[in-house]
Amino acid sequence: MKFTPIAGKLDQADLEKDFETAEKVEKWRAGKLAFYQSAGLLPVKYLPLDMISKAYPHDFQVKGGCSCAGTYPTRGVIVGYGEKGILKLIPNKEKNSDRIIDMLKSRISGLDTEIPELYRRETREKY
Repeated sequence: MKFTPIAGKLDQADLEKDFETAEKVEKWRAGKLAFYQSAGLLPVKYLPLDMISKAYPHDFQVKGGCSCAGTYPTRGVIVGYGEKGILKLIPNKEKNSDRIIDMLKSRISGLDTEIPELYRRETREKY
């Protein structure tokens, strides 16, 4: 299996072992070394866990099925890494947003899950 780094770099052999034992939520996995994002037949993208500094829920506006449908809010996750890098994750089921955050919290001690002040009004306050 081929792995492509989002940022940072890890050994391919270690990634293969870690990927097989990683916990899975939809197309994302979290192992002991990295956070993975599968994309069908394309190479699996990964981000070393030691680069992840934030993970918090966020409401995204998603376009409906046709041009007349407009947009609707759906819960997703923003994962912050490095200085200013972010990943926007939008799972198929909203409850999986919480599972992704919990999966990362269990592997990264001291992970910041606080919603930034800038986004507090845009995110549902159920947390």
